[in-house]
Amino acid sequence: MSPNALPPLSVVIPTHNTRELTLEAVTSVASQAPQDTEIIVVDDGSSDGTSQQLAQQLPAVTVIRNNTALGFSASANRGLSQARGRILLLLNSDAALRPSSLLPLREAFDDDPGLGIAGAELRYPDGTPQWSGGAFPTLPWLFALTSGAADLAGALPFYRRFKSPGTPPAGSIQWVTGAAMAIRRQVWTDLGPLDEGYRFYGQDLDLCRKACDAGWRVALIPGFVVSHHHGATIGAGDDAAGVANPEYLWTDILRFVRVNDGPGPAQRARWVMWIGARLRLGAMALALPLGSRHTREARRTRRALYSRAAKALR
Repeated sequence: MSPNALPPLSVVIPTHNTRELTLEAVTSVASQAPQDTEIIVVDDGSSDGTSQQLAQQLPAVTVIRNNTALGFSASANRGLSQARGRILLLLNSDAALRPSSLLPLREAFDDDPGLGIAGAELRYPDGTPQWSGGAFPTLPWLFALTSGAADLAGALPFYRRFKSPGTPPAGSIQWVTGAAMAIRRQVWTDLGPLDEGYRFYGQDLDLCRKACDAGWRVALIPGFVVSHHHGATIGAGDDAAGVANPEYLWTDILRFVRVNDGPGPAQRARWVMWIGARLRLGAMALALPLGSRHTREARRTRRALYSRAAKALR
């Protein structure tokens, strides 16, 4: 490759105090990437020796270090802005490529000039599928999210027979998760950077919405498979209820509606989400006296998180 030629692929991995997972992610890329692939790790003020370990074990990787933690979006933007590849792959530090995953990704972009953003088929480390993408949020979906109806339905065996994670209906993909999101350079040049106004979620939704509005196609790529720990990048100090912090998730999605659809739809979304949240809190209150002491304490902690999320919606 000549000095002025763009590499076919750049992989950008933001990280904050996830040293071992970051090493695993980088190794999963380096083990299958062509020699001209650019790998960039953005160390967002880590205190666990991530940068030093990368320098010792993987010296070919470019490491950009933030002296203080700037957050996921800012770190991703810093890495993506310095990446030179024709395809820019944003990869979470808690995600690792499965073997032979990069070739289907590159072929998809080569074969379809209208493909703007592509996502991976995400799997938990044990191989079970995760949600990897879908349609943009609707009012019924927002109600299901905050009320807990989506979680309840997902726990029913017959529901999963017809609606399995990771298998959205054909033609329904409008967004893909930023855990493993590949972006055509022209899309990034025309529509980037990621909106840093989102606290943790929503940047992927927002960029995909802009790409769709500009006429680009968004798709999940068969064979592009990524193992994702789902939540390890958030950290234990974020008071996440399960794998997602409800306050960050709900307010970021509400911001997405406001930014892309305007104040009227955002106000309707806010009321629908708030009603759903109140119903969830009511159901949780009824369950508080039941079970063992440990169960009751866990329920009180979980309800406090959702109560804080509901207040944030107001």
